Amino acid sequence: MYKLVENRSEKGKELRVAVVESIQELIKENDKVVAMEADLGGASKFTNIKKSNPENFIQCGISEANMIGVGCGLSSEGFIPYVHTFGPFATRRVYDQIYLSGAYAHNTINIYGSDPGFTVGPNGGTHTTWEDVALMREIPGSIIVDPCDETQTRWVVKELSKHEGVHYIRANRKDVRNVYTPDSTFELGKGNVLEKVKIF
Repeated sequence: MYKLVENRSEKGKELRVAVVESIQELIKENDKVVAMEADLGGASKFTNIKKSNPENFIQCGISEANMIGVGCGLSSEGFIPYVHTFGPFATRRVYDQIYLSGAYAHNTINIYGSDPGFTVGPNGGTHTTWEDVALMREIPGSIIVDPCDETQTRWVVKELSKHEGVHYIRANRKDVRNVYTPDSTFELGKGNVLEKVKIF
């Protein structure tokens, strides 16, 4: 059940902070939850997980494909991996590993691809991705989510820990305007009609 905030001009916490805090809460509940980073811990704030839960954090360096492989290997041993890198490196660059080590091998991996689209335009074409959703949709059984605000981001990170398979969280790193109240819950695969607009 969801409820809309009254003031849509207010912003919540940065989405990267919402992701990190949600993972930290999951680790408190289950020590099998592991966070993995591809040398972007400062950008993602995953370094906060390294500080709070060093035994649940793995720094893989600038080796994204290896990170996906390690995450899938951990999944095969009963761990719940959350991996992060920028959108194009979390999908296009590591697609074969996601497809084979993840989906084909029936492993579970939660991928946070931050700054999708052109949100980091100044970094150039190598850091932009508009095909990430199309790629991930081609993986049978995958779940792709693009949370709109802090509340939905927190819900998504925790909800995906309950599901098996390949999961792609496509979200900005910075703060965005609030849409939902903090107590809102959602349903995967179901859209919410916030406002009906008559076009003709």
